[in-house]
Amino acid sequence: MSILNPGGDGGEPGPTLTELVEFVPMLVNDDPVVVAERLRERYGDVVAVPPLHPALDSDVYLLSNPEDIQYVLQSHPSSFRALDVPGSRDFSRVVRNSIVSLHSDSEEGSWTQRLRLVGTEFGEEAAQEHVPELAETTLATLGEFADGLPGQVSAGDPSSVPDGARVWTPESDGVRLLPAMRRLTLRLLGVSLFGRDMRAHEAEVIQAVHTLRSLFKRRQLHLVTSYVTRQLPDRVPLPGWVHRPLGVNPHIRLTGRHERRTTEAVETLQAAASDVVARRERTPLVFDDALGEWLRRRDPVTGERIPPAALRQEVMGLLIAGHATMSAGLTWACYLLAARPEAQERIHEEARATTLLSGPEAIGEEGPERADACHPVEGAAFLESVPYTKRVWKETLRLYPSLPVFGRTVDESVEFDGIDIEAGSHVLTSPYVVHRDERWWDDPETFDPSRFEGDNGRPPFAYFPFSGGRHACLGEAIATTEATTVLATMLATHRIEFAGPDVEDPHAAPEVGVDSAINLQPDRDIVVRFVPRETEADGE
Repeated sequence: MSILNPGGDGGEPGPTLTELVEFVPMLVNDDPVVVAERLRERYGDVVAVPPLHPALDSDVYLLSNPEDIQYVLQSHPSSFRALDVPGSRDFSRVVRNSIVSLHSDSEEGSWTQRLRLVGTEFGEEAAQEHVPELAETTLATLGEFADGLPGQVSAGDPSSVPDGARVWTPESDGVRLLPAMRRLTLRLLGVSLFGRDMRAHEAEVIQAVHTLRSLFKRRQLHLVTSYVTRQLPDRVPLPGWVHRPLGVNPHIRLTGRHERRTTEAVETLQAAASDVVARRERTPLVFDDALGEWLRRRDPVTGERIPPAALRQEVMGLLIAGHATMSAGLTWACYLLAARPEAQERIHEEARATTLLSGPEAIGEEGPERADACHPVEGAAFLESVPYTKRVWKETLRLYPSLPVFGRTVDESVEFDGIDIEAGSHVLTSPYVVHRDERWWDDPETFDPSRFEGDNGRPPFAYFPFSGGRHACLGEAIATTEATTVLATMLATHRIEFAGPDVEDPHAAPEVGVDSAINLQPDRDIVVRFVPRETEADGE
C-alpha cells in the first residue's frame, strides 16, 4: 500500500501527516516494536518510518517481507553496511571494538581478523562440550533461589543489593524472574567463555547492565517526546489528548546526572573486564577458558595475538550481547512455561529420560545401571535427546526475539516493492514483526512449539531471531546450547509457578508488555517460584 508521505512530493509507503497524529501517543506510550508491528499491518512490507525519531536520521524504511530481508542480510550484504544512526551510538559505547560491533569498514580493526582469533569457541562443538557444567551451574543457582540469597532475606537488609541484581522478594516466597535469570546467565557465560572469576563482579556487572539499559531507554524517550512536541505542532494542530501523554514541557533535556550515571556504569563494566583480563595476563597458562585461549592464540594469517585492550572490549561486548539477551530469552521462556504446566511435564519427562538428568534409579547398589552412565556425557547427544525442549526455546524466540530489530545503512541505491531507497538511507528489519505475521504463522500470538516439527514450507527469513548471513549472531550455538540445557535441567528437578501476594492461581500468567531497549524483555517484574520436585511424588 502506498500513501503520500509528509516529507515528499510523490508516493512513499507510510502514513500521511494527518494519519501520523494517531501514532504519536503510541510512539510515547508503547514500545517501538509494537508501533512497528502496527505500521506493517497498515502500510505493508515496505514502510517509510515517520520522521519523528531523532535517533533515526536520514530516510528510514521498515522491511517486513522475508525475501527483502534475505536480500539485505544474506544475498547482497555488500550493498549495506552496519547501521550508523545517532540512536545506535549509545550502544556502541559499550560494544565498540568487539566482535559484536566490528564490520568490514571498522576503523578499529577487521571483523574477519577478529573472527579468526575468537570464532572457534562460538562453534557448536565447543559450546556443547560444556553441557554437564551448564546443568551443574543451573542446579546450584536454583538451589540459591529456593533457599534465599545471603543478604536478601532475614539474614540481612534487602536494600544492600542493587535493584537490578536483587533476586529475592521479601514479601513473598518467590524470586524476581529477570534478575534471577541475569544471575544465572552471567554464570552460564562464565562456563561457556569467561571462566568462574567473573562471579567476583556479579552484582556490580548485573547492576551496571541494568542501569545502562534504563538510561538508554530514558534517553530515547526524552528525545522522542522533545522532538515531537517541538516539531509536530508546527506542522499540524494537535488536540489535547495528544499533548497530555507527551507532557507539558516541549524542551525536555537530559541532565548531567544521567550522563554521569551512564559513564559510571560503563566504567564499572570496564573495570570488571580489566580485572578478568589482567588475571590471565599475569598467569597466561592457568586459565583453561575462552578468554585465556584468546589471549594466547595467534592469528594464523598475520601471526599477531589479540591485544589485551581489545580482549577487554570483547568481554564488554559479550556482557551485553551474551548476558543481557540470554537473560531476557530465559525470562520469557520461564514466563511462558509457568502458565503451561502440561509443557513443563513434557520437558520433565524428556529430560529425565536422558543420561545426564536421569533420577536416582539410574544408580543401583552396585553402581550405575546404565552402560553409558560411567562415561562423560556427550553434549551433542544430550541436545538431540531433548527435541521438544529445543522447540520450546525456538518458539520462545519466535514470540519474544531477544534482539527485536536489526538495521543496516544502504551503500548502494536499491528497490524494494517498487520503492526506490537511496544510498545513505537506513533499513530496519524486525524479527518481532515478521514472527507475528499471520501470512507465515498460523495463529501467531499463540504459543505452539509444534510449529518447528519437520519442514514447514515457510520462507527462510520468516524466522530469524539471530539475524542471518555472514554477520548473523555469532553466539547462536552457545545460546541454543545454554537455553536448552537450562530448561531441561530446571524442569527435570523443579516446577515453575507464578508467585506473589496477589497470585491466586500459580499458573495464571500476569499481563506484561514488551520493552525493547537494547534487547526485548518484560516491561515489569514477574515473580515466580522454582518448586523442587519430590522424587517419591513423581514416582521416580
